[in-house]
Amino acid sequence: VAPLGDFKKSWESLGPEQEVMEHFQLQFKDLNEAIVAVIDYLGMQPCDGTAALGKAGATTHNLHLSGVFVGNQQVLVRAQLQADQAAGIVLKIAVRSEDVNLSQMVADCIR
Repeated sequence: VAPLGDFKKSWESLGPEQEVMEHFQLQFKDLNEAIVAVIDYLGMQPCDGTAALGKAGATTHNLHLSGVFVGNQQVLVRAQLQADQAAGIVLKIAVRSEDVNLSQMVADCIR
């Protein structure tokens, strides 16, 4: 994983053209466990200090991840996790890279 200086700038530079967005219902009851699991599923590096909940009792969390795929292709992920009493954890994920097929493949790692 290459170090990433400014996630927002890198995210914007990739643009939405090759972005894939997905929604998932995760079988976790604890937001911290879900955060760790998403990082593990994707095998990417958390950015901007988003690897842990900001405050105890939070019901939502934004996670930024960065990785480099084979061929030195940068992949970025914005994930929003929300705790729902009935549904468990709801994950909304957006993946950007220079190749929409790569973005989809990364999103599919959650399934």
